Amino acid sequence: MGNANSAPPPKIHKGQKEGNVDTGKGKQPGKNGSSKATSQSSQSQNGYKVSSRATNPFIIFFLRLRSKKPNEHVTVIARAAGKLWSQMTPEQRKKYVDLANEEKKRRQERKRKRKRSSTHSR
Repeated sequence: MGNANSAPPPKIHKGQKEGNVDTGKGKQPGKNGSSKATSQSSQSQNGYKVSSRATNPFIIFFLRLRSKKPNEHVTVIARAAGKLWSQMTPEQRKKYVDLANEEKKRRQERKRKRKRSSTHSR
């Protein structure tokens, strides 16, 4: 019944047509040959691309809310955070916007220091 070296047929998942089999290789690259995630990122230790963008105000709000309820499921907290964030006034959000701006300044300063130290060491 077939060659001993032949691979078994790929499994078809629920809702998936037979001709559309997942190869497990991830997303297909875009038109230019690279995916969107790789365009603005740097390589991490495990080989995956890691974004180097600053944290936005909502993420800071979400992480603080999550730290108050560590045993709660993330999706439950995310839904609650989204509802609360949309109901907040700009004055209430200002606290998180200021924290995000401070974080952005710290990141830029660290980047400048790394750049200066790498040019002096050569």
